[in-house]
Formats: sequence, structure tokens, C-alpha cells
Amino acid sequence: MSKRAGVNDDLIFRIRLSTRGIERRSGLHEIDLTSQAILYFIGDCAADQRQINVSDIVHGPGFGTAPTVFARLAGLEKAGWIQTRPDPEDGRAKLVELSPHAVRTFRKMSAKAAQLL
Repeated sequence: MSKRAGVNDDLIFRIRLSTRGIERRSGLHEIDLTSQAILYFIGDCAADQRQINVSDIVHGPGFGTAPTVFARLAGLEKAGWIQTRPDPEDGRAKLVELSPHAVRTFRKMSAKAAQLL
């Protein structure tokens, strides 16, 4: 292993270790990995200033079957991690976005990682 790879591995380890505390305090650690991946997907779309609806997540990057994704989204909404609202362009669809709690959590994690960089 090169010296640079070791430095990168150490940095990744330190970032992960420091963000775990934020995950525990926020409750993010209690969410299963697939639901966390859905949150990150929603956050990435928001960072790209792209609105997404439930269907985008269901048919998106492979989070599971439609019933499974709907159940995960319902759980995330009930737990306060996401918010949904009617899509003004399609009355049948719901737009999905991170809740203020989720936004604060991810900002803290990003700020902590930036400190280590």
C-alpha cells in the first residue's frame, strides 16, 4: 500500500469516527442502511437543486421493490427525516424533501468532515 493510500484511509477513518457521534445524537444510527441511502439520495438531489417525487425514488437507484420503498419513505416521514407535499404540476404525485432536522444533521456532518480536510 502506498503512503498516500494510508493517509487517505486514515482521513476516511477519522471522518467516519467523528460523524458517528452526530449520527448517534440525531438518531440517524437507528435507521437501516437502505433508508439512510434513500436520505442521502434525497439530499444529493436537493444539493443539485432537483425536486424529486416518490416515483423518482421508487424507480431510482434500486432501493428495493415499490412496496418496500413506500414503507421506508413512510417510516422516514413518521420519524421526521423527510417531508412530502403535493406536486403542483402533477396532482397525483408527492414531492419529497429532507426535513429541517435531516438538513441540520447532514450540515453538521459535512462541517465536521470539512474541519478534518
